[in-house]
Amino acid sequence: MADVLERATTGRAGCRGCGRKIEKGDLRFGETLPNPFGEGEATFFFHLGCAACNRSEKFLAALSGTELDVHDRQRLERVAAIGVAHPRSTRLLHAERAPSGRARCRSCKELISDGGWRMSLGIFEEGRTEPIGFIHPECSNAYFETRELDEHIALLTPDLSPEDLTELVLLLTQGPSSVVSPGLARAKAEPGPTLARAPAAESASASRRKQRSR
Repeated sequence: MADVLERATTGRAGCRGCGRKIEKGDLRFGETLPNPFGEGEATFFFHLGCAACNRSEKFLAALSGTELDVHDRQRLERVAAIGVAHPRSTRLLHAERAPSGRARCRSCKELISDGGWRMSLGIFEEGRTEPIGFIHPECSNAYFETRELDEHIALLTPDLSPEDLTELVLLLTQGPSSVVSPGLARAKAEPGPTLARAPAAESASASRRKQRSR
């Protein structure tokens, strides 16, 4: 069986990229792979946006061969072309606020601050997506070798507000040097200790006072 673009016949299938349900009647991408649970082959389904981002090369081939009227076709082609040119970009799953400050960026190795934006990564293997960590948005060019990920983020994280998307796009244009580790941030925010006067300096001052009093 070949990979397909088709309309979902039910609303029961979940997208292998984002995990959300694919609504009945919506166009979906079906990737045919060896069945990891038995003999023969199995088809794994994706939303078109998730397929363009995560299964770029196969999705482009299926898109070029379909006669279906695909909504937002040019945008999907553009996103998938970036995935083909920059294969690591297909690991991007979504953008989110970090719920803690314990995770480290896979690119710069610095901690991702609690409440800061992070980009979740995963690899699709044997019919399922395995999470592999996170990176700062500022590290996108160093890790993915491209900053052209605004449409990826919008497709993969549809619940983002326009303000959040604007903030993320701004972070994409910055570099790893703008990432400040929590420890360094605290050091910059807290005043340094007051240095005590050295005993030698105090002795010299006392000697000068005595000379003036004579």
